[in-house]
Amino acid sequence: MKFVSPKYPQLVVHDLGVRFVDGEAEVTDKNTIDALRGMPTDTGVRATGGRPPGSPGSGVGKAGNTD
Repeated sequence: MKFVSPKYPQLVVHDLGVRFVDGEAEVTDKNTIDALRGMPTDTGVRATGGRPPGSPGSGVGKAGNTD
């Protein structure tokens, strides 16, 4: 999942092992995604994209999802 940090474009979240480069970070770990989503809004960090099409759990490319 893609996250952006326009307020702090070179932000490093040491506890999560996430480094933003030019205001963007790509995160694949579910726990890290959940933690970034829970960051205070004044940091400016926000999710901007879902999983890439066809990746597990994206729902793309699967007909008749019966979960």
